[in-house]
Amino acid sequence: MTDPPPLPGAISLFVAIDGKQAGPYTIDQLSQLVAAGTIHQQSQVWKKGMSAWAAANTIPELASIFNNVPPPLPGA
Repeated sequence: MTDPPPLPGAISLFVAIDGKQAGPYTIDQLSQLVAAGTIHQQSQVWKKGMSAWAAANTIPELASIFNNVPPPLPGA
């Protein structure tokens, strides 16, 4: 089963996962990937209008995702 296309006006981003391009993902889907540990602040992302891939933590739309994730457990 494939995901439905993003809603018009919704932000969709591609992400590099294990060295391969994946997506596009909505912000909600990216939030789930962050919670699962699949992507992190330094994961490379791209969205329409960007000239190059960039670290996820440099994308303003993703700031709220990373602000809601606790830091790693000590010793983890």
